[in-house]
Amino acid sequence: MRVLRKTSRRLRSVREFVRGLAGTDHPLLVHIIPIRRCNIDCGYCNEYDKVSPPVPTDTMLARIDKLADLGTSVIAFSGGEPMLHPDLDLLIGRIRARGRIAGLITNGYLMSPKRIQALNEAGLDYLQISIDNVEPDEISKKSLRLLDKKLQWLAEYADFDININSVVGGAHDQYARLRAGLLDVDRHHP
Repeated sequence: MRVLRKTSRRLRSVREFVRGLAGTDHPLLVHIIPIRRCNIDCGYCNEYDKVSPPVPTDTMLARIDKLADLGTSVIAFSGGEPMLHPDLDLLIGRIRARGRIAGLITNGYLMSPKRIQALNEAGLDYLQISIDNVEPDEISKKSLRLLDKKLQWLAEYADFDININSVVGGAHDQYARLRAGLLDVDRHHP
């Protein structure tokens, strides 16, 4: 099943890439924010708050439909932390039902095997997760140590593509540990 999903995703991605080269009359990638709230507080981030409710599901569905009508190739959720939206799976399903590529940018804290399986079933195409450091500090809690188990679960259970963004700025030994951890995830999720 994983191979079939991956092949289908690759074919759809190639189709959208070719469509993007052939014409510029449509958006290629749109980030849509389903919720401004976030479950962590990174010192450098101003893309969130602690009190906003989720954007109503009907509003999100209408926005997704409008983006699909415009011919948008990729619709990606960002935030805040989009996994806090109670109907995220429904929203992902709507993107896929409209023939678009569905993406998710997350801090990864809410990942679990059950949640990953739900994202698979919703039809998520790709997930981007950021790791800011090896150990959490006063600036960022998005560390390899705190996310390591989540990355292992993603490698084991995810049918969607995973992109890990990381910032390298710590000591050399921390970088070596980070690199080893990322390579291990890559070996398990080609």
